[in-house]
Amino acid sequence: MNDGNSNGITRRDLGALAAIAIASAPKKLAAQAASSASPGPLLEIADWSYHWIGVEHATLARGTMCNGMQMYVEHWIPREVRHPYPVVLIHGGYGQGSDWIGTPDGRRGWATLFLEQGYKLYVLDRPGQGRNPYHPWVHGYFDKEAPTFEGVAKSARGDANDPAIAQLVAAMGQPMANNPLTQGVWRTRGAKLLDEIGPAILVTRGDGAVFAWVTAQDRSNLVKGIVAVDQPATSLSGQKTQVAKLAGIPIAIVEAETSNGNASDPTISATLRDAGCTVEQIRLAEKNNREALQPILGWMDASVDKSAAPVTSGVDLNRNSESTALKLADQGCFWVGVQRKQMKYGTIAMGQMYVQYMIPAEKRYPYPVIMVHGGGGQGTHMMGIGGRPGWVHYFVQAGYSVYWLDRPSYGRSPYHPDALGPSHLANVPPFEPLLQSPAVFNTAQWPGPGGMNDPLIDQFMACESGNTMDEAFHSDLVWRGGVELVDRIGPCILLTHAFGGFFGWGVADRRPNLVKGIFCMEINGNPFAAQLRWGLTASPMTYDPPVTDPSQFQLVDRILPPNSPRPIVASYKLQAEPAHKWKNLRGIPIGWLTSEFGGGGSPVPNIEFLKQVGCSAEMVRLRDYGILGNGNLMLLEKNNHEVFGVVRDWLDRKVSPPGPA
Repeated sequence: MNDGNSNGITRRDLGALAAIAIASAPKKLAAQAASSASPGPLLEIADWSYHWIGVEHATLARGTMCNGMQMYVEHWIPREVRHPYPVVLIHGGYGQGSDWIGTPDGRRGWATLFLEQGYKLYVLDRPGQGRNPYHPWVHGYFDKEAPTFEGVAKSARGDANDPAIAQLVAAMGQPMANNPLTQGVWRTRGAKLLDEIGPAILVTRGDGAVFAWVTAQDRSNLVKGIVAVDQPATSLSGQKTQVAKLAGIPIAIVEAETSNGNASDPTISATLRDAGCTVEQIRLAEKNNREALQPILGWMDASVDKSAAPVTSGVDLNRNSESTALKLADQGCFWVGVQRKQMKYGTIAMGQMYVQYMIPAEKRYPYPVIMVHGGGGQGTHMMGIGGRPGWVHYFVQAGYSVYWLDRPSYGRSPYHPDALGPSHLANVPPFEPLLQSPAVFNTAQWPGPGGMNDPLIDQFMACESGNTMDEAFHSDLVWRGGVELVDRIGPCILLTHAFGGFFGWGVADRRPNLVKGIFCMEINGNPFAAQLRWGLTASPMTYDPPVTDPSQFQLVDRILPPNSPRPIVASYKLQAEPAHKWKNLRGIPIGWLTSEFGGGGSPVPNIEFLKQVGCSAEMVRLRDYGILGNGNLMLLEKNNHEVFGVVRDWLDRKVSPPGPA
């Protein structure tokens, strides 16, 4: 871990995270207690969605790619907007936007607390961090050492064995180096965001202040205030000639009482005041994050000039006819599957999996839904595209509690080679073959025109990381985290997509009493093909009679009948009779959704395999519902709500009919 290096996380950065996120003394993770208590007021949201800003192409030998400089932005617009200017939350150090969405001990994060106050809210992941894939050939190679439990605990004045510290370490990903090139990327992406949303207040943590300074230099007329929480002493380094552009912007320099911040350091405040800025220093007492926010809210009310503020509304900001409105009892995020790996330099996190959740104000179904993305994607696949609602919206609007995740090394689940090795750093597919594929973008239902300049395809490709190369290792990590998740939330439904289908089999095998149904969409692969040595999985399942090695399976060749939907393979393998059974999945209803074009395998051998191992499996064909033209990305295509209706119908019939939860 670097202490004081501009490329690494400093003790001050960690102190800021600890002081604001954990508050005073670190607390034991208390998810169950938090979920049973009242977390806060209901959240009435007019619009919740996400998009990437600044998606650009790069031409490589193998095809067209995103150049890695895109910035992820997630927004919440309250039903009742009570303030004229939105708040933009900018993380720092090795953090990401999740730092604002929840706290390490399970409380509401500042994002939700600002939403409670009636602020329009934008939470970003800086380029190369969080949901923006980090590619070392673009962003620079990884630090020699990953963040350690010991280093974080020392900086946070906490206990390395505290589950809250584990949550903090699990969130730490690799940032781009803080240098003039990176600052140029921050400057342009910040300016693009403000050009889109209009005048705003920037709230930063750690070296997120640098993002705010350079953005405000380019768009000083659109920055109505800056709140810099525990920004480092070097945040204005190399920028003093540009500081004059900040004149007239009210600025709050905020320091937590227990951190080594700079509220008492006259250098930064003096430099800003000399430039004509109004600067106030705020020192936060040791309080929880809700109480700590109060002096900042007070400063914003008193110091931000609202005399020329536009009339604003929180209603119907969508660019489509469908609603992205939600009414929530609660929302937040956490990590599961956090393992400790011992290195010579300390203990690092391995296998962590990011989970975001929404609990509807009115629950009409008893079992929550866990949604698992496929391929090289991430949880954004469940959140819609281009501002259109996704399946998270539809499930929550229907009355389901929803948990959607980023598998290890994808999205907000950080990757470091010391933790996962090279097997989780795969090549991202280029645009060209996906544009030509009827299973991906070349479908009648893709919402855009489908060409190289389609902005929706840019939005999809901006999130892609490429698929893992060691499926067995990845499966072991994901199943461990999945088991922890279902143990935490109780009986549930698993909804999996494409390559993510393996999640359902392994988690149900380990917790059959907690999995009430599995619904899978276009799962890739065929039985015993490629790395699927254990049937439909790359890692062992519980078979009856037991199987201790895949060589013990006696396999026979089968031929797909000519009238099979999408006979991608001419033959496949199944067990010879009497077949080994999946001991723990008997009785769990399983639906296998197949579209007109699909991709990556045929449903026929997969359903046949599931029935052969004793599962209650049913093929659900969209064409039987009169739904045509879909491919593998049906959950993002323009009729995704109609496809969702098929899923909901199956769940109502096979798992749980609607009723008071």
